[in-house]
Amino acid sequence: MSKILVADIGGTNGRFGLVDTSVHGKGYQAEQQISLPSGNYPTLADMIRAYCDQAGISMPKFACLAIAGPIQDGRVKVTNLQWEFVIAELRDELGMQALDIINDYSALAYAAPHLQAQDKVTLYDVEPKPHSPLGVMGPGTGFGAALLAPISSGWKIIPTESGHCSFAPTTELEIEILKHLRQRFEHVSIEHILSGQGLVSLYQSIAAIRGQTTETLTPADVSTRGLANSDPLCHEALESFCHILGSVAGDKALSWGAMGGIYLGGGIVPKIADFLPQTDFIKRYTNKGVMQQYVSDIPVHMVTNDKAALIGTAAWLVDTTPALQA
Repeated sequence: MSKILVADIGGTNGRFGLVDTSVHGKGYQAEQQISLPSGNYPTLADMIRAYCDQAGISMPKFACLAIAGPIQDGRVKVTNLQWEFVIAELRDELGMQALDIINDYSALAYAAPHLQAQDKVTLYDVEPKPHSPLGVMGPGTGFGAALLAPISSGWKIIPTESGHCSFAPTTELEIEILKHLRQRFEHVSIEHILSGQGLVSLYQSIAAIRGQTTETLTPADVSTRGLANSDPLCHEALESFCHILGSVAGDKALSWGAMGGIYLGGGIVPKIADFLPQTDFIKRYTNKGVMQQYVSDIPVHMVTNDKAALIGTAAWLVDTTPALQA
């Protein structure tokens, strides 16, 4: 059987699909894609069975799932859900021959070399250095990041917790934002700013710095008003968000040696895709002092395919499962 089950499981939804491994040269595009609400199922096994029922298929023998949560010693705890399980036990319960589970940003990183033209948009176009590391990062509910390093047999995923690195301000405004956030957090991380809630924190911090009152807004409110330029504070918050994202992307490109390119994913960037190039994102990306030329030689892409993790899980399973390599 050439079709394998792939999925991207988050706290709100789980996206499922089937990939025909006999045509993986076309980019591991998933067929029979179905999205299911994660909270409707008491266990992941129940959710997988529900997908198979809706897709009208028997349980596949091979599967790889991307999970938003920590994976340690074969045990998985799904963030924002009450799911905790042992991978081998889930595999046996479902009667599968092989079941792999990887972090969601690891899946997105592994997808990067397999993305087709329609899956991404280039924000900064320079020729990447071949056989070089790729960096993947992005703001969403949190800030995820992973590195993909070339090895003799293909690629190796290096998961990171880069979102919890310290925030490094580079302008007077950002220094004041840091001072404001330090009143709330002992350690101000990248994720405190480059995330959905971080967008709200920027709005609140800039308002406090300007001596203006705020409303109770959601991340969507801030971004919507910022994009429409209907609220000066929201617009400035969104602009600051893009500038800081540029700085962080450049920092990661530099520290990771990601000469193969930087890929921006997550749920927020595609929604501000038209706004991002209007800001100083690229200027901040390349503003690295004596290393400016180094970073200037690294392209930046935005992942526009919100099912890209399905591509990564399929590629990972094929590359690591001998039975699928015939």
